[in-house]
Formats: sequence, C-alpha cells, structure tokens
Amino acid sequence: MKLLNSSIALLFIILLPDVLLAGMLKGKISDTKGEALPFATVYVQGTSNGTTANADGNYQLTLAPGMHKVLCQFMGFRQEVFNVTIKGDEVVTHNFSLQDQTLEMKTVTVKANAEDPAYAMIRKTIARRSAHLQQIKSLQTGVYLKGVFRNRAMPDQIMGIKVTDESGSKAESAKSMGLDTNGRGVLYLVEQRADYYSQGSKEKTLIRSVRQSGNPQGLGSSRMPTIISFYENNINIFNDVNPRGFVSPISDNALHFYKYKYEGEFREGGYTINKIKVIPKRLYEPLFEGTIYIAEDDWAIHSLDMLLTQRNSLELLDTVHLKQTMVPLRKDTWVIGSQLFYPTIKFLGFDIAGYYLTVYNNQKVNEPVPDSIFEGNVISVYDKEANKRDTSYWTETRPIPLETDESKDYQLRDSTTAKLASPEYKDSMRRRSNNLKPTALIMGGMSYRTKEDRHSFSTNSALSLYDGLVNYNTVEGLNVSPKIYWTNRRKDGNRFNGALATRYGFSNTHFNAIGRVSYQRLNKEWRERQWELGVEGGKYVFQFNPDAILPLYNTISTILYGQNHMKLYERWTGAAFFNRDYGTGFSWGAKASFQRRLPLENTSGFNVRGTKADELSINTPRGLPSYPFWAHNAVLAKAYLAYRPGTKYVQYPDFKQPVESDWPLFRLEYEKGIPDILESKTDFDKWKFSVLGNQPLKLAGTLNYNIAVGGFLNDEYVSLPDLKHLNGNQLIISAPYMQSFQLAHYYGYSNAEKLYGELHLEYYLKGLLTNKIPLLRQARWYIVTGTNTFYAGQNNYYTEAFVGIDNLGYKWFRLLRVDYVRSWNRAGFAAHGVRLGLNFNGMVQLGNSRGAGEDW
Repeated sequence: MKLLNSSIALLFIILLPDVLLAGMLKGKISDTKGEALPFATVYVQGTSNGTTANADGNYQLTLAPGMHKVLCQFMGFRQEVFNVTIKGDEVVTHNFSLQDQTLEMKTVTVKANAEDPAYAMIRKTIARRSAHLQQIKSLQTGVYLKGVFRNRAMPDQIMGIKVTDESGSKAESAKSMGLDTNGRGVLYLVEQRADYYSQGSKEKTLIRSVRQSGNPQGLGSSRMPTIISFYENNINIFNDVNPRGFVSPISDNALHFYKYKYEGEFREGGYTINKIKVIPKRLYEPLFEGTIYIAEDDWAIHSLDMLLTQRNSLELLDTVHLKQTMVPLRKDTWVIGSQLFYPTIKFLGFDIAGYYLTVYNNQKVNEPVPDSIFEGNVISVYDKEANKRDTSYWTETRPIPLETDESKDYQLRDSTTAKLASPEYKDSMRRRSNNLKPTALIMGGMSYRTKEDRHSFSTNSALSLYDGLVNYNTVEGLNVSPKIYWTNRRKDGNRFNGALATRYGFSNTHFNAIGRVSYQRLNKEWRERQWELGVEGGKYVFQFNPDAILPLYNTISTILYGQNHMKLYERWTGAAFFNRDYGTGFSWGAKASFQRRLPLENTSGFNVRGTKADELSINTPRGLPSYPFWAHNAVLAKAYLAYRPGTKYVQYPDFKQPVESDWPLFRLEYEKGIPDILESKTDFDKWKFSVLGNQPLKLAGTLNYNIAVGGFLNDEYVSLPDLKHLNGNQLIISAPYMQSFQLAHYYGYSNAEKLYGELHLEYYLKGLLTNKIPLLRQARWYIVTGTNTFYAGQNNYYTEAFVGIDNLGYKWFRLLRVDYVRSWNRAGFAAHGVRLGLNFNGMVQLGNSRGAGEDW
C-alpha cells in the first residue's frame, strides 16, 4: 500500500510541472493584403477554448502543453487551421493570413417570379428556432469583457461656451481628459474576467477580476453585457435605445418584416454554411439589417453581422453594430463564442465610438450546476480582491492584447491617480466647488463644504420650481423664503441632517421659521439599508392641498393672469418621525405631530392684467361649504408601508447593492386624527392603498399604471388640510404625469368619502403607428394616450382622457410632450384643453414626493 501511495506521489510530482505550466500561441490575423482583421476568432477545434483578436488583429491564446488544432475564422474569409505543439510554457508565434471566402451558389431552377433560395433556408431555421432556444437548459462559461470608448472629435464650443481649461487652452483641456491636443483618445477602458452560470430563469455571475482605467476602485459592469439570443422573437439590446425591442430576423413572424437574399455557401468544419443578406421591408421599424450565416442541416446560427441605425428606430445612439460568432460544441449544439457590441454617437460636437467585446470560453452546456450557485437572490458576486489585481496579473491572464493607445491610457491615468487621491488635490477641488457668490442664489443656490467633506451647507435658489427664494401670492404678497440645508458626515459613515426654512411676507408682514434635524444610520455593508430618526418644529405657511401648485407657477399665474390658485394657511408644528428602509424592497415610516392651524386672508391684489383685488378668489377654497376653516389644534399620527417584490442583489467586494425588480410598487398609507389630546379637534381615520408600475408590451409599446383605492373609515371631524385632494391643474404646463388630473380644479373634488378609486393609465406606443406615417416617423414623434379617473360614487366622479405626442425635440433633447385632454364629471362634459410638459421615458415624477417628515 505504501509502495502504491509512493508511486502515485512520484507520478504527481513528475506531471506537476506540465499541469501548472501553460504555453501561449500568439500572432497577428490579417488578410492576404496584410490588412488587419479586427476581432477575428481563434479557438481550439473540438473545444470551447478560444479567444478574439483585438482591433489591430493581434491575438494570444493560452494553451496547455500538447498538440492542438487551432482554427482561425472571420466573417467573409476562409477558415484557416494551424497545428501546434506546445512544450511547457513556451510561446509560439504564428500569423494567420486569411483568404477571401469563395462562395458557391446552389444549383436552382430559374423560373419567372421564383422565390430566392434564402427564404426556404430561413423557414427551416425559424422552424428550429424554438428548439435551439430551449436546447440549452443550463450554461456555464468563462467570460472576458473588454469595453473601450474613444473620442474622435472635440468641439470648440458647447452651447456657446468655449471648451477650455483655466488657461483658456482647448489643447490643455483635452489633455486634462486624457486626450491628445485634438481631443482624440480613450475616454473609458475596462476589463473584466468572470464565470457565468444560467439555468432556466436563474442567472449568476462571479466576477473574478476587474480593471478600470484611472479608477483603482472601479467595479466595471456587475451584470456584464447580456448574451443576446437571436432565437428570441423580440430582442432587447438596451431598454433606452428602444423599449419596444427589435424583431429577430428568424422570429416566428420574421417574413412579415424582412426580405432575404441568398449570397452563396461555403464549407467549414464539415458544415455547409449559407450566407444570407437580411433586408428590412420598411424603414423606421425596429428591424436589423445585415448578414446572417446559417449552418445547413442543423439550421442554426453560425455567425451574424447586424447593424442598427436611427432608420431602424434606434434611439439615443447613432448606430449599433452587433457581431456574434458561434462555436459548434457538438453535433447540433452551437454556443456563443464571442459577441461584439459597437455603438457610436455624436453629441454636442463630440464624436464617440466604442465597443464591448465579450469572449466566452470553456462553455459547458446542460451539465449539472451546483445548487449553491443560485442560493439567495444574489445575481452577481465580486471576489474580495476583484478590483485589487496588479498589472502583472492582467499581463499574464489577459486573453486579448492591449492596443497601443490602451496601454498608454492605463499608464497615463494610473500615473495621475495618486495625484487625484492626494488630500491636497481633493482639498483644492473642494475649495473650487464652494460657491458663495451672490449670483449663485439665482441659479443653483450657494454651497459650501468643509475639509474632508465633514460638513456641507447649501441654500435654495431664486429660480427653483419647488422652493424658490422669491415668490408672490395674494396672501403674503411678495415673499422671500431662504432655506439652508446642512449635512454632517461622520467618520462611521452615518449622518446628521438639518434644514432651516424662514419666510417673510411683505404684504401681511408675517415672519415664519421652521427647522428639522435628523440622524441617519447607514449600513456600509448593505447599500440602501438605513433608518432615520428626526424631529421638526416651528411655524410656516402651507397649502391646504400640499401638491396643488408649485410656488413659481402660482407667481406667474397670479401676476400675469390674475389667477391666484394657491390657498394657504399658517401652522405651528411640533413633530417626530422615523423612516426605515431594509434594502430588500420593503420600507416603512411613521410620523406623529401636533399642529396649531391658523387661517389667512388675502392682503395683496397686484397683477398686471388689471384684475381688481376684490375680484380675485378668496383664500379659502370655494365649493367646500361643509368644511369651514377656523383656527384649531390637530394631533395626527400617520404611517406608511411600501414594498416592491423581486429585489435581487449584487455583492460587491465591500458592500451589497439591491437591484430594483420589474415588479410594481405596493404602498399602504394610514393617517389618524386624534381628538381631545392637547385640545385637538381632528377626529378621522384615512387610508390609501396604491400600486404603481409599468408593463413592457414589446413591439406594442409600454403601459404605465398607478391604481389606488382609499377613503375615510371615520370622518367625525375632518379639516380642510386633511381631506382627500386631487392633484389638479389649471395651467397649460402639465402637472406631474401618473399622479395628477390635468384639467381638474385644485379643490373641486376634495372630499371625505368612505371609499374611492383612482386610476392613472398611460399607454406609450413608442413608434407604433407613427412609424408608418412619413413625416412623423422621420421626426420620431410617438403617440401617448390614456386616462386619469377618480370615482367615489355616482354623484362624485371625475374622468379625463388624453392623446398626445411624445419625444418632441432634437437629437438627445427629446423631452417635450403635448397632450389634448377632455374631461367629464357628473354633469357631463366638463372641459378640454392642451397641456405642455416634460417627460423622461414616461415615468417622470416632477411633483413633490414626500415621505414622513418631508412636507415643507
């Protein structure tokens, strides 16, 4: 037995050097004219061990000692085979010179109106689409990602502002960005190595290493570019470039969207490969154009080269070039070998082009995946040392050689990292960012940060929509309301937050001041997992409906048109609040307060329209005779619960980060008016349950919804501020979408009903229909339609329907939206009008989004 063990040990020692050592095959790939073939594929026949050349055609492939048959291929060129024997850790150099692929044409009988042979091949591939899609039950693969973005042109000016540094030099400004004197060079460079696992709907990425140029703590992409499967009917590249997705050229309905042209065939690795040109039938449809190579008999994708432009309903980007190369793992089983995603964009004079190249190797298909891989809801895990690997590690393991400018970029940005991280440099940047100039009050407000950012102070600005420094209303007249915000960042990562708001009305001569202070406990190891405890107190001015109208809008409406929509009261407040977010999709909050509410009256009637002061609307909302407003005390307690199911997580080296799911947000709110305590008169119980989300409909667009039910369980004494108010709007500027009624009066439907329902529904067609209308499809204007409805019984309901045009603007600045709205109530037709607004992907929230302790 000892002899056997000794023999095994001796054999292990003899073989150990060959196990540990690995050689390398390297060289350049070019055509017969010597022109480099960028991103050509090199792999070992019969295995999934391979690599891809860089943009200069240089490649390197790690090989174990022994004999290997290495294949090199590039779309449009004949595959070349090279037999190599690797001894130990030797490096073998071999340059591939690929010849143009000679295509043969199938013998066909020519008839009048004969169908192109490509159609029969596409039909057979479509028939096998579902089988290939479901064929891979599980996948395990190594992944190498390289992302590079380069600037090819730099403007002299951006929106009239010269692109220079402090010295006034454009060249120096470009140099500070790591570019050459003409503004050309690498903007972004990242490399990652990972292991990827998928099984059914489960996915997991284990990120082994990441290097981001100029950022030693860079984390790259936690989910890496997704493997795009053209066996899917609808292909979603990135949601922002087209939320409808793109129709695959081999989808079940592909023949309705595409034309095909057979361009020939060639033999490769025992397979007949057919080259087929893919042509969209119509412009401005979400369709690809390019070339697809189909392996005959398997009727599987061999490789493809697809292009998307703005003529193909591409948004934001100018073009996207997508290339894929598949590798035959075994008979009728083709797996992804490499994927190249190449976007370009021209923006404000910058011309940016880049690529994400993903190389897959050592693929295992339908082999058992350990159950431990998919434990928990973590979709990506970084090794603890993932972003701490040194240069020698990357030199030894990098499967794709760096290009010359990439090596220089690493050297340049790494050399400046120490400078940027130095306390002296950080302090100089802090001092430069501090803005205490009086002119700052006009635009963004003053700001100041102390050394090491321990304390930061900021103020509101004159032109803010929400909390402008100077405004006008008929109660206070001209009023100034400076606010100061303070944050103390403690060494343990937690914070003290404070705010002080003061206000003076020159007409009613009332001075008000209110303050808040809170302690925020942050979990450094679990982002978004936190709690906050705070108190507030003072006297301030509030609207009866807190979300009725923005101060700046009311200022303009009152002065220019004599329409004073804002209705105010004064309030002494003392309150305590607590908010808790578990970082799991679940959060809750509570607030208890004492309020002394005081009525106010109009004291000013200034307007340029000439409307007399006594003709302006009184400060108490009309149409609510059952709810007179007198001075009274109120003791209130309110709480909310919010939950979005399906939260996943990314485990970074030092912390966990939640990833928001596609599930809707469920929210329950409850408020209690408590009588008799501190002479409180309020006595009510109010509740609301809402569901907010969106449903992608692929080619049909997107459906956004906000559904709510609520009411008063008890309405013994309900004061004006405590009623259920609709978020109305009487201005041509749209109120926040998905939470407002665009034509409703601010207090016309205020109520204390026992039960009500509320619905905000918007359907974004995202190019459906308009892409068939010549002028609209070229302008890329999209239709949006929907309804806002409130119902509390046959005698109390309001509904409006709208249709609008979205995506108005130019190039990147497509934020405008115009709607035509009609409304009805219990009396029948109520009103109609046009609304102009801003919209960001259909889910913008421009109104005040307040939680416990956030209502001023």
